[in-house]
Amino acid sequence: MGSIKRQGIGSGLFMYIGLLIGFANNILYPRMVGEEVLGFTNWLMELAMLFTLLASFGSNATIIRFFPYFKNKDEQHSGYLSFLFLLRTLGLLVTGLVLFLAKDFLLQIYTTDEGQTFVDDYYNLLFVALAMVAYLELLENYLAALLRPRVPTFFRDVFARILALGFILAYGFGYISLSAFIVLYVCRFVASIAGMLGFTWYIGELHLRSGWPVFRKPVFKEIASYSFYSVFASLGSKITTKIDILMIPALLNYAAAGIYTVYMFFAQVIIIPHQGLAKIASPLLADAWKREDFEEIQDLYSRLALSNLAVGILIYVGILINLDHIATILGEGFETGKMVAVFLGLGQLAHAANGYNGLLLNYSPLFRYDLLFKGATAILTIITNYLFINWLGITGAALATALTIVLINVFIQSFIYRHYQMHPFSWRMLGLAGVGMACLGVDYLIPVWEWHFLADLVLRSGIATLLYCTAIIGLRLTPDISDFFWEYAGKVRALLKR
Repeated sequence: MGSIKRQGIGSGLFMYIGLLIGFANNILYPRMVGEEVLGFTNWLMELAMLFTLLASFGSNATIIRFFPYFKNKDEQHSGYLSFLFLLRTLGLLVTGLVLFLAKDFLLQIYTTDEGQTFVDDYYNLLFVALAMVAYLELLENYLAALLRPRVPTFFRDVFARILALGFILAYGFGYISLSAFIVLYVCRFVASIAGMLGFTWYIGELHLRSGWPVFRKPVFKEIASYSFYSVFASLGSKITTKIDILMIPALLNYAAAGIYTVYMFFAQVIIIPHQGLAKIASPLLADAWKREDFEEIQDLYSRLALSNLAVGILIYVGILINLDHIATILGEGFETGKMVAVFLGLGQLAHAANGYNGLLLNYSPLFRYDLLFKGATAILTIITNYLFINWLGITGAALATALTIVLINVFIQSFIYRHYQMHPFSWRMLGLAGVGMACLGVDYLIPVWEWHFLADLVLRSGIATLLYCTAIIGLRLTPDISDFFWEYAGKVRALLKR
C-alpha cells in the first residue's frame, strides 16, 4: 500500500487543484460564454471520447494489463510504446473515415437550427478532438503502467483547465471571437500531450524502438483477443455513463445540455478519489492477477473501496447541504438542474462503494463476460434515457444514468462473488453512511445565516466537514485514512516541538 499512498497523494493533490479550477470554469463558462456553447463543446468532447474507444481498438485497458509481459527498460520494453503508437494511428485513420461518412447522419439527429449550425460549422474539430483524446489517453495509461500517474494528472486536470480558464476569460472580456474560443477550447489538450511527451522523454521512457516485434510475440494473440472484447466492453461502459450528454442535445437542446453538464461536474467530484487511485491500482491489480495473488487482490479491492466511499460521502453531503447556494451562484435558469446532482451523486456513491469491480473483472481470466454486462446495460441506458428524458427532461437523464450505474455494479459484483468469492463490502461502510446522514440531520437544524449566502455556505460546509472527519477518524471507520491522519499529525507535532 506504500506505493499507492505516495502516488495517490500526488495524484490526489493535482486532481483537487484541478477540481478548484474546474469549479471556477463551470461557474464562469455559462455566465461569460453561454450554456449553449458549453453544451456543444462538452458534447463534442464526449463524442470524441466515445469514438476514441474504436480508434484505440480497446488498447487503453490493454496497455496496463499486458505491460508486465514487456517490462524491461534495458530492452526498451520490446518496442511496446512504438507498438501502441502504431496501433493507435491505424485506429485513428479507420475511425476518422467512419466520422467523415457519418456527418449527414449526425446532422439529421441534431435537427434544431442551433444544433445543425454548431455541428456543421465545427464538425472538423471532431477529428482534432479525436486525435487529441486518443494520444492523450495512450500516454496517460503508459505512464500509469510505469507507476508515474502524477505528472499526467497535472497536465490533464490542472494545466488543461488553466488553459480553459484563460480562454473563457479572454472571450468574456472580448479579446477573442466565439469561433476562436471554440477552436482554442477544444484544442487545449495539444499542450498537455506535448507536456506528457516531454516528461516521458525526461524519465528515459520515450522509447522509439520498432514495435513490429510485438506482433511476432506469442502473447500478441492474447493481446488481440483481449482488445477485441475490451473495445466493445469499454464502448458499453462509456455509453452507460455518457450517453445522457449525447442524447440531451438531440431530444432537448444544447442549452439544456449545458445546464446538465454543470451539475454533472459536481456529481463527478464524488468519484474523483476513485478515478485518481485507479491509475495506481490498475497496474497493481494487473500484476497481482498475473501472479494469481488473490489475497493481494482482495486487500486492494476492499481497502480502496472503503477509502473512496468515505471521501465520496463527505463530498456528497457537501453538495446536498449547499445545493441551493450552488444554484444561486450559477444564476437564473439553473434551478431546474438541482436534482441532476442528487441522482447522479447517488449513482457515483454506489460506484465508489463497489470498488474497482470493473478493473478486477477486466484483468481476470473471465474478462470476456464484461462485454456481456456492459452490452446489456448500454442497451438499457439508451432505452431509459430516451424514455426518461422525454418524461422528466434533464432530471430524467440523471435518474436513468444513476439507475444503470447501480445495475451494472450489481451485475458485475454478483458475478465476481460467484466465481472468486470476493467483495469490497464491510460493516464500516454502514457506519460511514450513518455518519453522513447524521451530518445532514445536524445541517437541517442549523438556521440559515441571512447575512450572505457565501458565509452560510462556508459555515455549513465547515461544520459538516469537522463532524464527519472527527467521526470517521475517531471511530476508525476507515483505517487507512485514520492512520494517514495520525501519521502526519505526529510529524506536525514533532516539527512544532523543535
